[in-house]
Amino acid sequence: MKFCNRCLYPDTKPGLEFNDQGICSACTNYEWKQTVNWNEKKSELKQILEKYRSKDGTNYDCIIPVSGGKDSTYQTYVIKEEFGLNPLVVNFHPLDQTLVGRKNLENLKKLGVDCIEFTANPNVYLKMAKFGLTELGDFQWPEHIGIFTIPVQIAVRYKIPLIIWGENPQLEYGGPINVSTSPILDREWNEQHGGYFLDKIGPKDMTKYGFQLNDLKPYLYPSDEEIKKIGVTGIFLGSYINWNIFQQLEFVKTLGFEENDELKEGTYDKWENLDVYFTVFHDYFKFLKYGFGRATDHSSIEIRYGRITREEGLKLVRKSEGKIPRKYLKQFLESAKITEEEFHKICDKFTNTELFEKDGNGNLTKDKDGNITKIKYDND
Repeated sequence: MKFCNRCLYPDTKPGLEFNDQGICSACTNYEWKQTVNWNEKKSELKQILEKYRSKDGTNYDCIIPVSGGKDSTYQTYVIKEEFGLNPLVVNFHPLDQTLVGRKNLENLKKLGVDCIEFTANPNVYLKMAKFGLTELGDFQWPEHIGIFTIPVQIAVRYKIPLIIWGENPQLEYGGPINVSTSPILDREWNEQHGGYFLDKIGPKDMTKYGFQLNDLKPYLYPSDEEIKKIGVTGIFLGSYINWNIFQQLEFVKTLGFEENDELKEGTYDKWENLDVYFTVFHDYFKFLKYGFGRATDHSSIEIRYGRITREEGLKLVRKSEGKIPRKYLKQFLESAKITEEEFHKICDKFTNTELFEKDGNGNLTKDKDGNITKIKYDND
């Protein structure tokens, strides 16, 4: 593994690029953001919003996909209060929603918006989650699909062309600059950067695993013909305003947003991914696949913003990352309908063994709790 000389991102991170100075694209993107004329970008955004605003007020002006997290609250406030639009907010309801997640979603509605909460068939959802875990290493697979498909489906059905997403993840977390600076989120973006999108695998292929096509409707992106007929397009708000999660977090707290009352396993913060319980297992599988987890994401962001040093970030990562999440493990195993022994076998299946210590026989070395140890690398 090679690590960025400025933050803590490794070259195992999908889509990450390094320049000749050993600086990753997440850091160079951050530098690029400092050169942008954000007043001009905001003017561009205003023109886009006016173009799509409902001319006679008989329809919503746009759709905002929301989870109830800090970004959702900020997006909704900016579009409604700063730009004066009437958005329809859309939530794909996860089955493992936390109490604070529920509370924050209800608080978001109090900004004065209509909200559609879509709850997928829980039996199919859990079946897809089990498939995601065993075949893709991602128990939250149905949620990761649904948050992108349901808002677009509703945009088609309600004839609302504009969808406003939050941060541009390629820009904030280190995609290629030509992708990172693109303001558009569409089918192509999802297929290239949205992970194991169902359209990418092939819905008909899912019938081989016992799924019925009729059960997969929530997870299918509308056809090109449907999208073209309505003119649906999606933009990142973070491509038009200077996205700063720390300033935004403090602001949405004044609107009633609440942080977690406990640290998330695998990291050291209380402010991100607090709306679902099982995201900690997604983060753990990321650690197994790529050798880094959520604490690396968070500390790298803080390093870029000058809030902590690289050395301080390393200490936070070493303290927080790489342990099997235990707090909700029992509930996770019950939802997945597997034993802890089966869980460990699935973990081994998706572990990149080149990144972790092994014994003389080539087997992963584990402590009494089943935790493995990452090999120490230079600059790590």
